[in-house]
Amino acid sequence: MDYYLLIFPPLIGAFVGFITNVVAVELLFHPKKPINIFGIRIQGLVPARSKEIIERFMDSLSDILNEGDFEFIINRAIERAYDEKLKSKISFSVLNFKIDEWVSKTILPWVKDFLTKSISENVDVREFVLRKAEEISDEEIEILFKKFAKKELRFIELSGLVLGFVIGIIQSIFFYFAG
Repeated sequence: MDYYLLIFPPLIGAFVGFITNVVAVELLFHPKKPINIFGIRIQGLVPARSKEIIERFMDSLSDILNEGDFEFIINRAIERAYDEKLKSKISFSVLNFKIDEWVSKTILPWVKDFLTKSISENVDVREFVLRKAEEISDEEIEILFKKFAKKELRFIELSGLVLGFVIGIIQSIFFYFAG
């Protein structure tokens, strides 16, 4: 028996498995615009369903976040803006009266309360995020997704290589005992 023929199935299987999974990962994003091949409409999953993906993400986020979380985020943003932009400019004393302490104890709580209520009552965060997300191009979505899931996508590609190799070994064992 030609033993080099037993080496080919694992190598070919690894190659085919890897290439197949690389193509599958690319098909998540390409083609960006739908094309018709023999009457079959083909478009990448992400471009074809980007709006639905964003809406599902927002629904999941809405389930996780409640109104208190949103208010906390607004309050933290106001505190951070005060600390970074204003506090150092008003940090002085007049006759032992510290202006920055007075502002942080009297005015800042009022501003936080006013802005938090105003924003919470007048801004539909879900709608705002959906509108902004619709402005993102398919290329930007692809870049973000690949940056976010880079390791997982690479794992998918390499798992095709490993699975193809294992199947090739099984084929070689079969050929060895059958031949």
